[in-house]
Amino acid sequence: MSCGFTIEYAARMKPVVIFGKLLVLAGWFWGIASFVSPGSVPRPDIGRMMVLGLLAVHVAEAFVFAKKLASEDGGSVGQHVGQLMVFGYLHVLGVRYG
Repeated sequence: MSCGFTIEYAARMKPVVIFGKLLVLAGWFWGIASFVSPGSVPRPDIGRMMVLGLLAVHVAEAFVFAKKLASEDGGSVGQHVGQLMVFGYLHVLGVRYG
């Protein structure tokens, strides 16, 4: 893999990562609203299940990636854990590809 290819790939990945993060944030908001005010969102039962699933997956990702990201990218482990809890693997992609 040449350096030019890596830069092109990183440039193409950035909007994908941003779009993915926006979708994950929308999922978090919908799921949390399903707990707080179930009458204000469509299908609060699915929203509650989604937020529990996001939480479980992102906790696992935090255990797997936080220390490695802190050593690769700098910053504190706690900072990376927070980002992983919200965005999951999209945070890893964001660190690696900008």
